[in-house]
Amino acid sequence: MPIRVLLSSKHKAVSEGLAALLRTHHDMDLVGMADSDSSTNALCDEFDPDVVLFGMHSNDAHDLMLMQQMAHRTSPINTVAFCSPTDRNAIIEILDAGAKGYVSTTSSIDELMTAIRAAAAGRLYLCQSAASEMMDSVRKARSGDISVRNQLGGREEQVLRLIADGYSSKEIARNLQIAPSTVEVHRRNIMRKVGLHKVADLTRYAIRNQMVSI
Repeated sequence: MPIRVLLSSKHKAVSEGLAALLRTHHDMDLVGMADSDSSTNALCDEFDPDVVLFGMHSNDAHDLMLMQQMAHRTSPINTVAFCSPTDRNAIIEILDAGAKGYVSTTSSIDELMTAIRAAAAGRLYLCQSAASEMMDSVRKARSGDISVRNQLGGREEQVLRLIADGYSSKEIARNLQIAPSTVEVHRRNIMRKVGLHKVADLTRYAIRNQMVSI
C-alpha cells in the first residue's frame, strides 16, 4: 500500500512544490495539505496518515510543540522535519520533539523520499548534511556521556547500534547470531549503564555519541 503522507507547512510555495514532488512517487499518497495547527490535527484525525512531513523552522518552538503533539497522540504519527540547515543542538531538539527524520532544504529529493519511507517504517533518518554536522560537532567537543559509553562492552555497543537503527530484539538476535534472551540481557545492561529506559532515548544517545550509522 502507498505511504499516506500529510504535508504541513505555513508556506504556500513550499507546500505546492513538495506536493508536486510527492505526487510523482507511486509509493506515496498525498492525503492532504495543512497550513495551521488546527488543520494539521483535523486532517490527521480524518486521514490517519503514516507520515506527517513538516515544512518548518528549526528554532520555532511552536513548530516543535506541534511535532510533539503528533508523537504523543493516542495513535502516534511518525513525522519528518524539512527545514533550513541547522546545527547539532537544533537537530537534537527536533529529534527530542519526536521526529523520525530530519532533512535539510539543501538535501536532494532522493534523501527527502528516503526519510519519508524510513519514518513510515518507524526508523530514524538524518540527511547527509545533518549527519555530517553532528559528526563534526562530536569530533570537536566530546560530550560528558562518552565516559559512560566507555563502560559499554563491545557486544553491548553492537546491540545499541542495532536498537538505534530500529531493529527488534528478535532481529538483533538473528543479526548477531545470539539468543533473543541474550539480547534482552544486553538491552537491560545498556539501559542501566546509560540511565535511559526508552528506545527513542537510546537512539538519541547513540546519535549524540556517534555510535550509529545515519
